[in-house]
Order: sequence, then structure tokens, then C-alpha cells
Amino acid sequence: MKKLIVASALALMSAQTFASVIVKEGYRIDDPHKRFLPQLKLRSDFSFDQVNSQGYIVYGPEGLGQWLEMNNIQGEDVTFHEDEKGATVNGYMGHEDLGKLMQSFQERFPKIAKVESLGKSVQGRDLWAIKISKNVDIDEVEPEFKYIANMHGDEITGRDVSLKFIADLLENYGKDERITRLIDNTEIYIIPTMNPDGMTARRRGNANYVDLNRDFPSFGGNATNTTNGRALETQLVMRFQGQHHFSLSANFHGGAVCVNYPWDTIKELHPLNNLFYNISKEYADTNSEMRSSHEFTNSITNGYTWYQTTSGMQDWSTYWYNDSQVTLEISEIKWVDPKKIDYYYNDNRESMLNYMARVHQGAGLKFQDKAATGKVKVLDSKNKNLGEFTFTDGEFYKVLDPGEYTYVVTSGRMTKNIPVTVTDDFVPHGNYISVDTLRYNLHKQNAPP
Repeated sequence: MKKLIVASALALMSAQTFASVIVKEGYRIDDPHKRFLPQLKLRSDFSFDQVNSQGYIVYGPEGLGQWLEMNNIQGEDVTFHEDEKGATVNGYMGHEDLGKLMQSFQERFPKIAKVESLGKSVQGRDLWAIKISKNVDIDEVEPEFKYIANMHGDEITGRDVSLKFIADLLENYGKDERITRLIDNTEIYIIPTMNPDGMTARRRGNANYVDLNRDFPSFGGNATNTTNGRALETQLVMRFQGQHHFSLSANFHGGAVCVNYPWDTIKELHPLNNLFYNISKEYADTNSEMRSSHEFTNSITNGYTWYQTTSGMQDWSTYWYNDSQVTLEISEIKWVDPKKIDYYYNDNRESMLNYMARVHQGAGLKFQDKAATGKVKVLDSKNKNLGEFTFTDGEFYKVLDPGEYTYVVTSGRMTKNIPVTVTDDFVPHGNYISVDTLRYNLHKQNAPP
């Protein structure tokens, strides 16, 4: 685990502030030819969702409806009005009961489950996370994986699917061979809800109406990875990410049925586009809801091709951290009937297990000196540069397509090429190469010239 000083440094990287996207009103626009979309996109304070062949939803601050009317754009109000709909959780457990459920997981399975709070939301609710691993109290050098859900409060399916997944993993440890192997050899983290205030109010944004999936640092230009100006919940997730070495993750959404992969922000394909395509298609191929979707070819899409967004968690995680992340849109209806959660869980279970197992399709470096830091440039068999990534705490791991690669390791003034091989074969505790012999080299920069 990265030292807490990393999280502190994250907040001090820049004094630059960030203007959050406020989503107090929402309207569904019937616009199959996207006539109004260019005009709407000129507004940086608008956010878009559910873009499909019929139209889209536009979210924005108070007064959005009046602005649409002034510009002769007709829309259906999809803002949740509590006085019209009744109980905000509509048959779902409230956040207090969710906390009790999370604590019960740790009480029932203390050897493999550990619950922590990332901190409290704007209204004082805990953002709960659970770690599931064989040696749960030890920070082992193993591939780290993360699922996170419900960052949009009105998209609840992923929250309860995640809770069922947690129970499934814990209850079938030692019984199901695949689940047991994953828990024995992986550090698994699951955050069922990033936005408990939004969930409680059944709205997209947090208690301050901030769209959390338009609230993360973007990249390019003078962008910096700073928490300054971000919503409280965004800051908590950023600090949590900075304390770990996640190499594969996914976040759950609703309003469509597909797997969305990077980049959302730019048209340029990600250097690992083939990997993202393959792991996304594998998820969709084992999901009947996705297989029956007609909106997307193979039920997967590049984010930018679907619709461009900036400051999303997916691109932030992928760009700023060595954590390849996709977005899982698992239900057309955002607030599904709670009686249908079992259906959605059964439909996603196999895909979730397969996707999580892909964290073992990679190669890592394990340094004898746990304080070693530096950079790793990843070259494929044709010497194509697939990216340069930082490492800390004496460990590095990257999920890649099967093949031969070269890791160009730089620390201080020392550089060394290390050949690595990635296969589909499962390697206990991860496919790591010991680099103990580099211990002297990695500190040589401190010696007199």
C-alpha cells in the first residue's frame, strides 16, 4: 500500500481550482438526428447521458428547463421530485442498513473480509469499502482489483449487484474453486456506493448536486491530478486510489446496456485499445442483457465514439494511475424494480468473475527494496511504446494482452531493460518478476559520481 504521504501530496500538487458540473435539473431530448447536440455541447455546465438512436438526457444547473424553452428545445423533465414519487429508496435498503450489512460481512468472514470507510459524504454518510483476500490484514504483493458503483445516485442497480457479488464471494470461498483461487491470489476491493447522499435522495448528483462522474481530473495541457475544488466524495475516492496499486477496475452505471472503454475524453485510441476491446467484449458476450442490445456493435463502445465526456473517473483512473478501467452500463432503467436485482445479478455474475480474473493477465516487478520508486516504460515485441507508468513502494504490475514485452525500468539515473511474458495462464499471487539484483543499481544514483 502506498504511504499516506502520497495522498497528502495529491492534495497539494496545485492550487488550481476546478468548476464542478452541477446537475440539478434533467431533461430527455428526443433528437434522433442530434440537431441540438452541438448547441448544447457549447455549454460547459451541461452534462449528457443515455445518448442513443432516439436522443439523450441533458443535465444542468437550476434554470436548465427555462434555457431549453428559450432556445426552442423541447424536453421531458426527468428530474426526480420526491413529493411526487414518495419514499426515496423505493423498496431498497437505506444507507444505514447498507453499513450494517457491510459490517456483518466482516463479522462473519473476518479472515478474508475487512471493511473500512473512505470517509464521510457531504451529509455525513460513510463511503464503505471492503477488501476481500486470503490474508486480508496484510498488504501483499498481489494484483489489486476494484469494483465501484452508484457514483450517480439515481443509478442503483450496480450498488445492489455489488452487494450480492460480495456475499457470493465470501459465502463460496472454499466451496467454489474459481472464487477460492481469486481470493487466495488477488487483493479485491469493492465500493458499493460512491454517492450515498445522491442515492438517498434518488438523484444523479451528490448532496450539492455535483455530477461525480464529471468531477475527476482530466488530462492534457496543464492538467494536474489534484483534489482541489473537487466534491468531497471525489476527493475520498482519489485519496483511496492513491493509497493502492490497482491495475484493473470497473465502475457500474445504468441508463444503457453496454461496456464503455477509454478514452472518453479524446478521439485518439488508447495504446492498449486491443486489450480494452477484448476484455470489454468478453464481459458483454457472457451477459444476456448486453447480447440482446441493438444500440452498440457487440454491446461495447469506445467512450469518445459514443459521446465525448471529460473529467470522468474511467479516464482519470486509466491515465493518472496504472489502473485500466471500463464503465459497465448494466440496466436500461436507472432505478430498476428492486425485485429484479436477482435477475441483474445472475446476468452479470459470470461476466464479473471473468473480468476480475483478467487482472491476472499481466506482468509485474517486485523489488527487494520496498521503498524503490521510478518509472516503467512498456514496449511490445515490435518496440512500440505502450506507455510510461510510475511505480512506488517497490512494486509494479500491468495488465496486458498475452505476448512478449520489455519493461524499461528507470530509477534515478539507472535504467535497465527487463523482458517479461504475459500469458492466459494463471500464476499464483500474480506474474511477478523478482528484481532483487537491481537493488544496488536502483540506489546507485545516491553514490558519488
